[in-house]
This record gives sequence, C-alpha cells and structure tokens, in this order.
Amino acid sequence: MQTVLAPGATAPCITRCREVRQVVRCVPLQSTRPALSPAAVAPTVCRQGIMPRPLSPSAPQQQISRGESVIACASAAGAQSEQQKPGWKLPAYILLWYAFNIIFNLINKSTLNAFPCPWFIGTWQLIASGLFMGVLWVTGLHPRPRVDGRFFAALLPVAFFHTVGHIAAVVSFSQMAVSFAHIVKSAEPVFSVALSGPLVGVGYPWYVWASLLPIVAGCSLSAMKEVSFAWNGFNNAMISNLGMVLRNIYSKKSLNDYKHIDGINLFGLISIASLLFCLPAALVLESGSWGATWSAAVARVGQQQVAGLLLWGGLFYHLYNQLSYMVLDQGISPVTFSVGNTMKRVAVVVSSVAFFRNPVSPLNWAGSFIAIAGTYLYSLATDRYAAEKKAAAAAAAAEKKEQ
Repeated sequence: MQTVLAPGATAPCITRCREVRQVVRCVPLQSTRPALSPAAVAPTVCRQGIMPRPLSPSAPQQQISRGESVIACASAAGAQSEQQKPGWKLPAYILLWYAFNIIFNLINKSTLNAFPCPWFIGTWQLIASGLFMGVLWVTGLHPRPRVDGRFFAALLPVAFFHTVGHIAAVVSFSQMAVSFAHIVKSAEPVFSVALSGPLVGVGYPWYVWASLLPIVAGCSLSAMKEVSFAWNGFNNAMISNLGMVLRNIYSKKSLNDYKHIDGINLFGLISIASLLFCLPAALVLESGSWGATWSAAVARVGQQQVAGLLLWGGLFYHLYNQLSYMVLDQGISPVTFSVGNTMKRVAVVVSSVAFFRNPVSPLNWAGSFIAIAGTYLYSLATDRYAAEKKAAAAAAAAEKKEQ
C-alpha cells in the first residue's frame, strides 16, 4: 500500500470511500497558494457512499496550507465528469433505430412486390437474425447467453406467439400499403389491455381504457378511405397485434426468472426458436409456389435484384430490432421510449407514402395521426397507472413497518 505525504504533513494519509474497498491515494499539492475554503473539501454523496468532494476540473492542483490535506476520490470524480458530459449514444442510437426501421420497411415491401412469398421472406428474416447473432457470439462482439433446457422450455410459447405476430405482419404488408398496415398495427394496445385481465389478472383504470378510444377511432377513419384496404391484410395485421401482445404477456410470465439475459440476446434466441414453428409451416403452406414465383421475379427484375433485396432485408430486420434494445439499454423511461416509438411510426408512415407514392386522402392522414397520437396517450396513461401502483405499494410498506 503506497501513500503520498502532503508537504508539511507528519503522517501518511490514507483514506477509503465508504463501502468501497479501493485504497485511494492522497493528492500531492503545493502549498504556495492560499488554502481552500471548507466547502471545497466538504463531503459529497455518491452512489458508493460518502466521499470527499472531487477537485474542480478547472483547478486540478488546488493549494493547501501546512497541516491540511485534501483527498480526492478518483472514481467519484470520473463518475461526475461522465454525468456532466452530454451523452451521445442515446441520440445516435435513436437516429440509427429510425433509419434502419425505415430502410427495412421500404426494402421489405419492395421484396414482397418483386417476390410475393411472405412465408419465405418472414422465415428468411428469422434465419438472418439468428445468423447475425451467431456471428456476434462467436466473435465475442456480444456476450454469449448462458441458458439451459428449462430456459428453452419457457421460451417456446414466447417463440410461438412471436412467430404468429411476425409472419402475420409480413402477410399484412404483402396485402396492403405499408402506411395503412402500420396504422392498423398501432391498435396493439387495445389487445394488450383487453387480454391482461383474463390472462394475468391485471386490471386497468378508466383513463387507460379511455386512451384507447382515439386509437380505435383513428384506425376506423383511415380504413374508410384507404385505397389499398384488403380484408386479408387487415385481418393479418390484427392477428399480428394479437400475437405480439401474447408474446409480451407470456414473456413476462415464463421468463421472469431469466432477467440476466439482456434484450439483444433474448431477441436472438426468440428468433432462433421461432424457426421451429415458422420453417415447417412455411414448407407446408407455401413451398409449392416458391419455384414458379422465383422464376417470375427473376424474369421481371433480375436475379441479382431479388437476391439483394432478400439479403438487405434480412440484415436491416435484425439491425432495427437490435437498435431498439440498445436504446432501451441506455436507461430511458418507458414514456420516453414510447414517444420515440410513436415518432418512429410517424416517420415510417410518411417515408413509405413518399417512397411508394401511395394515394392518401385528408381523411386518411387525419385518422393516421389520431391513431398514432392515441398510442402516445395510452403510454402516458399506463405509465401514470404504474406510478400510482408503485406509490401505493410504498405507502403500504411504510405503514406496515410503522406497525
């Protein structure tokens, strides 16, 4: 253990931050300038406990008089300086999340237009995501998850409903305009609120139910004048909503004991497990038409074009999903993430209309933005309800403790 004596000091100065086992060196200082005020050496509270106030970045060599010592906790100073710096990761991740999601939707629809085999395309996207995660795990770019047989048994129902939601969405996009399909998919909270009661015993107050009204009204308005409306596409978008809600519900019920698995790894494992359901179904339901459809697509746009669309679509499918988990890992609140997700949907709708030049009436636009605004109101309402439940639980615990 090394110590550094301050000028004029007669004994070594050794300090420890409370609850931190690292020995911290005293800072050697000159004694030619006036001493610091008491406030400069007052203790500061940090996550590790009570520790001396770090030196100001503008004055790295503060001076002290004989017999006085100033101790700086380097870890605390580093933590505070990091907190003071504006974070660049969150805005960068959000920007990439938006960009990758927009690119994926445009490529996905273009692929479906050229090669209209939604089961093939949806299955390939799951395969591409699994391959991408395999590369990350093998190269060590992302830590490999530690799982066992019990985890995979718990994962299977989640993977099944993920398959339903994913494939139904791809079928919906093959039948309707991207913009309208996304408006219908914004009705997912309706299924979430309706199914949470009977499946997990969670009831919601009136203001959560009221927040669903603009979602339903907006979807209805958009459907009234939608040129690309097709019942098969609409029904599959609704089935996708149902599948994704059930996936989320069963994920909370089945995977509650596996919180050590981060979001990116969980998505990769779900994608791989989903192939157990998706691949056999694709072979049974659609494989008979793959050869003829591929030949027609190659004759129309060229083999290189079709293959390129498939490759890029699989890549951006994984990237936009991975970026969404990376945004969540930055520690933002659920409401902030919901705002970002709402604005992302707006960006996808607007960009797809501009790219594919779909005819959109004023009533379509009005309904679209009412439905999207409704999803934001729903996020605010559910966040308020969660805060009320947390406050009530804390009050009950405090009252019980007093008794």
